[in-house]
Amino acid sequence: MADATVPVVEFVLDGNFCSAPPPPGPCWLTGGGTIARTKGAPNYSFGGVVYPGCSPKAAGGGNWNVINHASGLHFQGQTIIVDSCSGVSTRSPRVNVNIIDFHGVGILSGIGGNPDATIAVSFVGRAIDNQESGGGSDMLFLSVSDGSSIVLQVGNSAADPAVISTGNLQIHTTSCK
Repeated sequence: MADATVPVVEFVLDGNFCSAPPPPGPCWLTGGGTIARTKGAPNYSFGGVVYPGCSPKAAGGGNWNVINHASGLHFQGQTIIVDSCSGVSTRSPRVNVNIIDFHGVGILSGIGGNPDATIAVSFVGRAIDNQESGGGSDMLFLSVSDGSSIVLQVGNSAADPAVISTGNLQIHTTSCK
């Protein structure tokens, strides 16, 4: 019988699979729909665009609206800054990210019988595009502050956003460089 010595074999792994994945690129958001229902009416309606065509300069970074139907409040984000694009790849549409975090300033107004005056506000938001179509799957968080307190909030936190009931949130990477 031959010598039973086991040979030592060394492998060197190299190539793209050993490097860190590329960082998520820039993105932009379009969407609209409703969240939850009470007595047949939506609790919230939302819609707008963040960084239209992936441009921070177009329309001041976008325009994002949320209406709280119960309180008669209309939030309008008028100057928006995208903080990050992250998450996983999706096919709704095909992108390499599914989360957009943003913040900015805007106004909050009373509507539908609410006599509250229009005030300047700041906000932070997060949208998660989980699939096409988004109802029952996509998620939205928005926290609006008047500088001393939260005056409107959708979802519990950025880590625990509200699931949208109808509509869609769509994160895009087209037009981004």
